[in-house]
Formats: sequence, C-alpha cells, structure tokens
Amino acid sequence: MTQPNAATQAWQMWFTPFPKTVYVARRQVSRVLAGWDVPGDAVDTAVLITSELVTNAIRHCDTEHLVHVHVTDDGATLLLEVSDPSRQHPRPVIAPAEAESGRGLMLVRAAAADFGARDRDPVGKTVWATVARYPAI
Repeated sequence: MTQPNAATQAWQMWFTPFPKTVYVARRQVSRVLAGWDVPGDAVDTAVLITSELVTNAIRHCDTEHLVHVHVTDDGATLLLEVSDPSRQHPRPVIAPAEAESGRGLMLVRAAAADFGARDRDPVGKTVWATVARYPAI
C-alpha cells in the first residue's frame, strides 16, 4: 500500500569502520525510519538488514576509508544501501552449524524483498536490499 502523494525521502551517513559502527548505524537508521512514520515491522527488518550489511562492510574496509549508508523511502519500499571500498561482491556461504558467523547474507536474503550488489565508481561496491514499507495483503 503506497501512501497517497508520498514524497521520496532519503538519508545518508558516513561511518568509520570500527565494531561500534554497527550499533551506531542501527540506531541511526531506526531513528530516521521512526521519524518517517515507517511501520514497526518494516523498521525492525530494515535495522536487521542494515546491521548485517554494515557488519560485512566493516570487515572488508580498512580504517583509512569510510562506510556509507544510504536509505531511501519512496512511500512503498525502503531501499537500504551500504557502500565500502572493496570491489569484492558478497557471496553467501553455507556456514557449518558450529560456526559463530557466516549467516548474515542468508539472513538478508530471507528478510529482504530484493537484494544485490553493484560496483561503485571510482572504487568499491554498494550492497543493497529492499524492504516493503507495508506488508502484502
């Protein structure tokens, strides 16, 4: 369900690639989406996806570069984009049951309406995911 006359809204922020970045990015995205009156379930999904994408980005980023998070809301769909300086596109893996990590992209694929990656010029890549603002009826 699209809100009538809903204008596209966008937010972005650059983050240093340190472990606390994940918490800060989650908090910022949650705050922004709540301010845009995004329904709670969509906020929760978007925050989960942001957490996973930012975690992956900081793992592949040296401390001389920043991680960029960009969120767009067109009234029907949230577009979450996380960019880092690595050109290596993410590849889902099948993590062993005892592994403590390695399931993030599978989680993103399960939670997102759509998911992908593209090269970013002049350097790096952007990993993106979409979330429906309202559940399908």
